Amino acid sequence: MAKMRCKCGNIIRDDDPDYSMILLPYREFDADVDGAMLLGRGVDVRRCRICNRFWVFWEEGSDATEYLEVRDD
Repeated sequence: MAKMRCKCGNIIRDDDPDYSMILLPYREFDADVDGAMLLGRGVDVRRCRICNRFWVFWEEGSDATEYLEVRDD
């Protein structure tokens, strides 16, 4: 289990099934493959349950890129 601290101070864990995701390009869905074969083809994404920031690990072993929703309320 890996953990990281969000800018809001919350601890984000990679084993949280509600806030850990895999981002896949549409091209991967064009092939008729078993879901298990898609592992390793996606990009890891974590979402903070407190501030809703997304943290995307575009390259394995690199730092995450932060994405923050901006609202015009």
